[in-house]
Amino acid sequence: MVKLEVNDEICLKLLSLSDAPTLFTLVDDNRQHLKQWLPWLDFTQSVQDSEAFIKTTQKQLHDELGLMGGIYLNHTLVGMCGYHPIDKRNRCASIGYWLAKKYQGQGIATQSVSYLIDHAFETLALNKVSLSIAEHNYKSQDIALRLGFVNKEFKPDAEFLYDHRVNHICYWMAQEEWLAHQAHID
Repeated sequence: MVKLEVNDEICLKLLSLSDAPTLFTLVDDNRQHLKQWLPWLDFTQSVQDSEAFIKTTQKQLHDELGLMGGIYLNHTLVGMCGYHPIDKRNRCASIGYWLAKKYQGQGIATQSVSYLIDHAFETLALNKVSLSIAEHNYKSQDIALRLGFVNKEFKPDAEFLYDHRVNHICYWMAQEEWLAHQAHID
């Protein structure tokens, strides 16, 4: 079992197939909330769909393309956070995340993403990490800004969400910028 301890209350853990019912229920209970920003909800209609997703995350880890894990708060699954498959050749990765609505605003996503940035630079020896965020997803943009991301690129029509296209703002940070930001906040 792969488990990364973010702090005493939060961990990121590779999901197993036995977690599929819990993951599906969490997604289904938060479907309308998540549908604002995530394009895959229509493809998650059953526990079997969650099982297929979990198998994909397991293969991603097996292929050494990074962890996409469940966010656990005090042993309760509250969302997902991880690397979209790592680009080994260019030593960079994009981080994606989501939380159930009732767990937002508690710093859980910020702490989880911060941990993965540290992990990317210190353990995986990556050079750049990015966050691609919908233009009007201000909560996620706030996470990027709290973590010190300043470099950004506007990507028009970056994603199709059900019945409309959305622009993205792609934030990125190089390893040396992250180290300077961490030194500044310590």
